[in-house]
Amino acid sequence: MKKQRDLLTYSLLWRLLSIAILAEGIYLVLDLIFSLRYRNYQIQWLWNRYLLYFVLASCIILGTHYIQRLLNIRFPWDKSVRIRFLVQFFSYTLWVLLLSTVIRNGIFKRIIYSSSMFINLDDEIIINSVATFTVLAIVSLDLGVFLLNKWRYSLVQIERFKKENIEFHLEMLKTQVNPHFLFNNLNTLSSLIYTNQDTAAEFVRQLAKVYRYVLENRTKELVTLQEELNFLQSYIYLMDLRFGNNLRIHTQLPDSLHTYAIAPLTLQMLIENAIKHNIVSQKKPFEIRIFQEQSYLIIQNPLQLKPVKEFSSQIGLKNIRSRYRFITDQAVEIIDDGIHFTVKIPLLEGNYSFTEQPAIL
Repeated sequence: MKKQRDLLTYSLLWRLLSIAILAEGIYLVLDLIFSLRYRNYQIQWLWNRYLLYFVLASCIILGTHYIQRLLNIRFPWDKSVRIRFLVQFFSYTLWVLLLSTVIRNGIFKRIIYSSSMFINLDDEIIINSVATFTVLAIVSLDLGVFLLNKWRYSLVQIERFKKENIEFHLEMLKTQVNPHFLFNNLNTLSSLIYTNQDTAAEFVRQLAKVYRYVLENRTKELVTLQEELNFLQSYIYLMDLRFGNNLRIHTQLPDSLHTYAIAPLTLQMLIENAIKHNIVSQKKPFEIRIFQEQSYLIIQNPLQLKPVKEFSSQIGLKNIRSRYRFITDQAVEIIDDGIHFTVKIPLLEGNYSFTEQPAIL
C-alpha cells in the first residue's frame, strides 16, 4: 500500500514538474520572439502571466495524456510506428492549437495583453508555429521513450534467448549420449544379432544415420523439411523395431513442402516426448500423425497417458517454442483438449538463414 502511494506521489510530482517546465518554456520562447519582433516589448517575469501559461500547460499535458491512452488502444506503437506518430502528431496539434486559440483569445488578450497585441496574421503564425513545434517535441519525446523501452526489452529478450539457446544445445548434447535411448537401442540390437543378422546390420546403419544427423545439425538454426524427414525415417525405423506394430507414425505431407524450413530435431523431440508420456502396447497401440494444416506442420497424438507420470522438465517443448520465437513471429501452438495432444509448428519459407551457431562443447 505504501509503495503504491509513493508511486502515485512520484507520478503527481513528475506531472507537476512537467507542467511547470512546459509553462516556463512557452513563456520564455514567446517573450524572446516578441522582444525581437517589437522594439517596445519588454521581457519581464509576471506571476499572473505565468499562472495563465501554467493553466495552458496543464491543459496541454492532461489532454495529451488522455489522447495518448486512447491511441495506445487504437493505434499502438508496436502495430505501426509511422501511423502512430502521424496520428499522435495531428491529434496533439489539433488539441494544442484549439487550447491556444481559446485560452489566448478568451483570457490572455483581455487580462494580460493590450488590445493591439496578437491581432495580425504574422503574430498568429508565430504563436501557432511555437505550438506546433512544442507538439513535435512532445511526440518525439514519446517516440524516444518507446524506442528506448523497446531497445531495453530487446536486450533482455536477447539475453533470455541466449540462455535458452545454451540450454537447448546442452539438451542436444545430452541426446547424443542419452543413456535410455542408447540402452534401448543396444538391447534391440543384441536381440537382433542372434535372430536376424541382416536386420541387425541395417539397424546399425540407421542408428549411425541418427547420430550423424544430430552431430551435423546440432548447431544449425534451420534445416529443410526434406532433411528433417529423411532423418525421421531412420529414427522411425529404430522405433518400429523396438515397438513393432504397437507404434504407428504416419506422415502425410506433399512434396511441395519439402523446401520449407524447420528447426532441426523438432519432429524427433516431439515424437520422443509423446512416446515418453503415453502408453504404447499391444492393447493400446499408439498412433502419431504428422500432416499439414495451412501454414503449419501438425504433430498430433491421442492421449493415452501412463498411470504413473514420468518426470519431465518440459525443456523439450520449452526450447522448441523459444527457438521459433527467436527465428520468426509465428508462434508454436500447443493444444491439449483432453482427447488429443497437438503441436502446431510454423512452416517457414523465404530467405531464412541456415547458418550454424557456435557449438557448446
